[in-house]
Amino acid sequence: MNKKKFLGSIIILSIFLIFLFVGYRLQNEKANSKNDNISIYKEENMENNYNEANNEIQNTKDSDGKKEIKAQIYGEIKNPGVYSLKSGDRIKDLIDLAGGFTENSEPYSINGAKKVVDGDNIEIKSKQDKLKGININKSESNSSLNNSGDSGSNNENEKLDINSASEEDIVNKKIPGIAKGLSKKIVEYREKNNGRINSQKDLEKAIGPKRAEKIMEYIEIN
Repeated sequence: MNKKKFLGSIIILSIFLIFLFVGYRLQNEKANSKNDNISIYKEENMENNYNEANNEIQNTKDSDGKKEIKAQIYGEIKNPGVYSLKSGDRIKDLIDLAGGFTENSEPYSINGAKKVVDGDNIEIKSKQDKLKGININKSESNSSLNNSGDSGSNNENEKLDINSASEEDIVNKKIPGIAKGLSKKIVEYREKNNGRINSQKDLEKAIGPKRAEKIMEYIEIN
């Protein structure tokens, strides 16, 4: 009888130990699984934060590199007006936005590769504008042929259109103080500024205040 009780106790103790061991293993596996999930969550969270920060930096770069500017275009253009562009855009981009040149335009009067600056006011010239300086020279030549005695006086009294005259025209006009070197500076300044000299101040920037003041009586700014 005592032997049976002893064996029964051994069996009960063994079953208890088995349950205790299994319970411990299950608890340990749950803890490991939880830790793995936390680790995965942290890694995913860190990756998301990195991606968000990277996107923010990229967006900032894109925003800085594409600042909005405004410029006006008029003259021989299909849809003159004020247009919004991005910094770094060229005059050609502005021309395209405005619908392109008219049939009466002189496309080569403008440098399409030049960058647009905020606040630019760009004129597209007509074919007549280009021929204007040539017509003035022809008129002077005809006058000299028909009135040889008065040709010198007529040429001196005729003012030179500084916006249509070529470098050679300026030299031939024989304006006091303006030699070939200065006439070249005038033309170069004009080409860098949308093909125009708009005022005496522009002329001063090209050749200096004193020279500009001296030649104003010999030229006209149209």
